[in-house]
Amino acid sequence: MRKGLIVCSLILVSGLFLFTSVQAGEQKWCPLCSMNLKMFWKTTNWLTFSDGSRTGYCSIHCASKVYQKRATDIGRWEVADYDTKRLINAYKAHFLIGSDLAGTMTAVSKLAFASLDVAKRYQKEHGGTIGTLDDGLRRAIEGRGEDMAMIKKKVAKMPAMGKKLAGKHGCYKCHGEGGTGGAAIDWNTKEFAKSMDNRVKIKKAIMGGTEKMEGYEGKLGEKELHAITIYVWTQRAK
Repeated sequence: MRKGLIVCSLILVSGLFLFTSVQAGEQKWCPLCSMNLKMFWKTTNWLTFSDGSRTGYCSIHCASKVYQKRATDIGRWEVADYDTKRLINAYKAHFLIGSDLAGTMTAVSKLAFASLDVAKRYQKEHGGTIGTLDDGLRRAIEGRGEDMAMIKKKVAKMPAMGKKLAGKHGCYKCHGEGGTGGAAIDWNTKEFAKSMDNRVKIKKAIMGGTEKMEGYEGKLGEKELHAITIYVWTQRAK
């Protein structure tokens, strides 16, 4: 009995370790959409490029954009197994496409499984079709227009929310009302746009701080951080 408990404990600890590694990885946010990889670990994709660099993306939606530009530069592709939480070889994975299980950045989920039998079990319970990475990529690329329309609709209220939160957390004390400038830089300047040319940089600056600004690590939840980031992003000089 004790031996069985030890084995079960080891499995749980191993699963927790793998769960943490999939969640955390080497970075916090998707470089394309700035979604938190820890929150969306079930759909994370990790690409290793020919130069040895490795980058995580929140979903096959974002990874497919990189694939279209750098397909020949991708040497290794890993994806989170929806069932076991392990990172697996995406080229050998079985993708459940179009089930009623939620995806990330898409209306049509594309979830990966190492085991075909497990994928079929989920299919029986949640519908959808089973395919390969190529099938998942094709669906992601073909449905991108529809997905982007859905995403824009979802984030439409984020700037207003972020504006209120920025005021609540004291951003305007230095950056001026609405980020129009004060003791700190105006968000609508070319200088700011050049230094903060993607949303991940904005998140890092907010959380980690700068030479002139105190960081908000531990003071903001991810949803609050994302809303403020979206708002600041909309204020940048085009």
